[in-house]
Amino acid sequence: MVLYAKSQPAESIREHTERLLQGLRLIRDSYGKKIGEDEEFWRMLEFAAFVHDFGKANLLFQNKIRRRMGEPPLPCSLAPTEEIPHNYLSVALFPHNRLGLDQEQWRLLVHAVGYHHERENKPESKAIKQFLEQAIPPDMLQELYEHMGWEHAPEKPSQRLLRILEDREGLASLLFHDSRLFRRYVLLKGLLHRLDHAASAHLDPETGADEHPGQKARTFLAKYGLRPAQQFAMEHAADHVVMVASTGTGKTEAALLWAEDDKLFLTLPLRVSLNAMFARLKDKQNIGLDSLGLLHSGSYDFLCALDELDAEVSYQTSRQLAQKVTLTTIDQILKFPFLYRGFEKELATLSYAKVVIDEIQAYDPQIAAMLIKALEMIAQIGGKFMVMTATLPDLYLQELKYRLANQDQELVVAEFPNDELLRHRVALRETSVLDAAREIAEHGRNRKVLVICNTVDRAIEMYEALKAQLAESPEGEAAVPVHLLHARFIQKDRMALEQQITAFARSHWHETESPAVPGIWVTTQVVEASVDVDFDMLYTEACTLDSLFQRMGRCYRVRPYTFAEANIHIFTSDVSGLGRIYDRKLTEDSVNFLQPHQGELLTESLKMQLVRRLYSRDHLKGTQFLETFEKALKLFDSARMFHYSSKESQQMLRKVTSIEVIPPPYWNQAVQFAEQFAKEQDREKRRAIRQQLGLLAVSLRKESLDYHKVPYTPMQVPGLEYLHYVDEADVEYDSDKGLRYKKEGRTAFY
Repeated sequence: MVLYAKSQPAESIREHTERLLQGLRLIRDSYGKKIGEDEEFWRMLEFAAFVHDFGKANLLFQNKIRRRMGEPPLPCSLAPTEEIPHNYLSVALFPHNRLGLDQEQWRLLVHAVGYHHERENKPESKAIKQFLEQAIPPDMLQELYEHMGWEHAPEKPSQRLLRILEDREGLASLLFHDSRLFRRYVLLKGLLHRLDHAASAHLDPETGADEHPGQKARTFLAKYGLRPAQQFAMEHAADHVVMVASTGTGKTEAALLWAEDDKLFLTLPLRVSLNAMFARLKDKQNIGLDSLGLLHSGSYDFLCALDELDAEVSYQTSRQLAQKVTLTTIDQILKFPFLYRGFEKELATLSYAKVVIDEIQAYDPQIAAMLIKALEMIAQIGGKFMVMTATLPDLYLQELKYRLANQDQELVVAEFPNDELLRHRVALRETSVLDAAREIAEHGRNRKVLVICNTVDRAIEMYEALKAQLAESPEGEAAVPVHLLHARFIQKDRMALEQQITAFARSHWHETESPAVPGIWVTTQVVEASVDVDFDMLYTEACTLDSLFQRMGRCYRVRPYTFAEANIHIFTSDVSGLGRIYDRKLTEDSVNFLQPHQGELLTESLKMQLVRRLYSRDHLKGTQFLETFEKALKLFDSARMFHYSSKESQQMLRKVTSIEVIPPPYWNQAVQFAEQFAKEQDREKRRAIRQQLGLLAVSLRKESLDYHKVPYTPMQVPGLEYLHYVDEADVEYDSDKGLRYKKEGRTAFY
């Protein structure tokens, strides 16, 4: 009789286990020296991999698999509702006399195997023993042992090991006070997660281990020569690094040089930036990385649109954290400071990898606090990090220094302002950006103009004002293209718009050339950080200095500005989003800090200096910003291990619940996809249908829907309940303006 572990494709427990053991050998051969654990650890991990699925030998699980495969079920008196998770049963089936481990080692091993799947229902030793008596008869248990290549099964489960399994709170307390044991536990359980997930996906847990990102970057840069920031990064490859560097200093290549031949995760705030970086680094005419991953909520769709060879494999390999270099958003790999159930997988991987946080100032203070705690934990567990940014709040730098000093680890800090390249001349204007519609329209006839508003509602309002203004143009005058980009487009439309804006305003226009296609783009913060676009003029609402300087970076990105008129216009009256998106006091202070420099060409050193001053602890005293940051740090420093799920952690961090909504024009398509999903049995095909549905959805903040009194109805299809319908009486949608609320009342500025 075959004892099954999987049904699609059919795979025995022994076959699935062999995949884990092969993956373990690969991880050890590739990164064992960097992981740095002793032979005892590897023996424990091998044992954990070998026994992790023993519990699947129970009759209820085997019959569940058999039904899926069309095979007759085995005789069983138990009801399906009585099934106990197989990971708990595996602990009960340990050959506990084989290893000769001490109490501490048994504790780590039991919890690694017993919780390699995180369940809502907690284990109870009495219920487990009673279930096993009926679910795994003695002859079946002996067959399992023979199936796995062992001779004699234990006569009864170990009561001691089951008591250890029940005491997760006790383990949490032990790990909180013992950093050595914490590291060993995280590696054991986290690597078991990696091995199991990769084996289930029929993929290697590591790919491209022999690829050398640093060497490939050096080869590419040989024809240009290394810039100072790049030389610095290469010289400090063994260190934790903070590098404050201006646009145009080659930060991406610097990150690869710092990585040398290590596994690397490079994070950015925006998906569009990651997509552009992926295409560039994959290009054989550029760096030409082979084992390059892309991991964010829309990466599969981008890989398919890019016509990436075997996009499915590339996507799944990235999900397994297996690529040598992975470009990702922070929510995919860095929320482990919550110590949520299952956090060990990401942290264990980062113990032998390097992490780059690009543009840390682009995140709100809660998320920045999480990132600083994450970097502290990475340093503790043996990984390395680099923070690289154009401007760095002094508050963040001092907190990082303090936390590393507590570990007797050094933080290497350097600034690389490119003061020879003067790009921005600022005008502060005490009016609303809406009042400049005529002026913007005129400039849009022969220049590339970017307008950035603080809220979606204001961006739509600005777009409509510009369209109305241009509609009044005399006959025969060339039409000026005006585009709108914000976060309330369905994913399909947003992806298209992101591609359009990148194509419209690529970098490296020469100052002497007339732009080939003038026009206007109205956006929100979605273009603020690391988007490789280059406009001729920027009109923006006031916000905090760090965001302002990021916005300026989308204008004259790498060109010198030599004209007397301002190319950056900042509007300080009737500003949207203050008090909700941007701190009102810090925004007012930002404007005051810039006031003495009106009309000047701003140096990069000055920008860095002003941001340091604005975000110094002394200046932030009494502000909501500092209170939020310190409160978040205290939360992470005292986080209860295993208390939250991964999803709960994300919601707690942002204090925002996103609702995925299908707008009315796409209801019929969504219903058709949902019907296909309900009928489809193949897991991969079901996931592909979910991806198609995701392209029709727009992510809205729950508080925004509630404010506008817009009800939302979940799809009545199991597995798709996260998607919701909203009625056309409440919202309208088109691919020109995105989603708008019909309810009357003051603008909510969400």
